[in-house]
Amino acid sequence: MTHWTAKIFGLLLIVFIALLSACGSNRNNASSGPATELPAALADTSISAQGDATRGKDLFGPCAACHTTNREVLVGPGLAGLFSAKGPVLPKGVDYNGLLPNGKERSEANVAEWIRTGGTGRIGYMPPHNLTDQEMADLMAYLRTLK
Repeated sequence: MTHWTAKIFGLLLIVFIALLSACGSNRNNASSGPATELPAALADTSISAQGDATRGKDLFGPCAACHTTNREVLVGPGLAGLFSAKGPVLPKGVDYNGLLPNGKERSEANVAEWIRTGGTGRIGYMPPHNLTDQEMADLMAYLRTLK
């Protein structure tokens, strides 16, 4: 091989390896989806889509005795990020592994059930709240605004 042929061959080999690497990483990214993509349970807005966040903010009033609308923990967790991939900030030492205290995934339907039935978790007791379907939709719409 001549000096120039060897350089061109080396350059083509580098380009070929780079292309193979890029193809492999695209395949991995396509299967895992974008980093901001939410799991189906968190992305489902079938309840909140029927609600009004302004009315939901008014309904949140009694919830403020135990929950903040940011990431600060009171008796219960701050509810900012409830429907984000990371979820709300829990008190130190408490980890529900991304689930609700009852072990169910954080979907709107399961959050609505938790609000309506209440229960006991590692943080404490969540009392049940009797909301109509429209009130629940409004509250879910408001909770979705908390980032």
